[in-house]
Amino acid sequence: MHEHAHIGRDLGELAAVYEPHIHLAVARRNQDPTAVAFVTEVLQRRCLPALELVVSPGEPLAASLSCALGRMGHALTTHPGYQAWCEDLQLQVDLFSSLFELDAVGMRLATLDGPMCPRFHVDHVPCRLITTYGGRGTEWLPEEHVDRSRLGCTDLPLRALAHDESICSIEPWAIALFRGEGWLGGRVGGIVHRSPHIGQETPRLLLTLDFVH
Repeated sequence: MHEHAHIGRDLGELAAVYEPHIHLAVARRNQDPTAVAFVTEVLQRRCLPALELVVSPGEPLAASLSCALGRMGHALTTHPGYQAWCEDLQLQVDLFSSLFELDAVGMRLATLDGPMCPRFHVDHVPCRLITTYGGRGTEWLPEEHVDRSRLGCTDLPLRALAHDESICSIEPWAIALFRGEGWLGGRVGGIVHRSPHIGQETPRLLLTLDFVH
């Protein structure tokens, strides 16, 4: 275990993100085979467009997604695993909303063929939920290996902040709460992380949830 990260297998353990010394809270999960089949097809066909929605806890998420996808979403919404996947999305929206007492959540879905944020950085948000449904998970650094003076320096090589053996990664399907620089009180610098280095042969299906301002 790392001093500033709490990693468990119970969704209730995500509340550890409120502990003063915790920068990252992770709940590992078993994968739903029906939803996995859906994700696998989405990644193989690259058929899920990037989506950004504002959703509320308890609202029928499947209907909102179907509307956002429009005609191109017909093949997705009729897939046997679509409903199971939507239910998992709903679980996370409701969990995130309940944990932070939010009336609405900003949800982003994206299929990625390359790293979205390849350099180690800290998000400028209070807290962000990240789940990688398919492909490699987000990489992060334990606090003892962080040199915050180098964050955001675009002229530095990607490995300037850490050696390979220092880099940790989030498992696929695990729910991770990343504290950012906007965390309550502002004392904690936030968890340092980056997108994994991937190519078109290893795409990712990524979910992020954020506070709505």
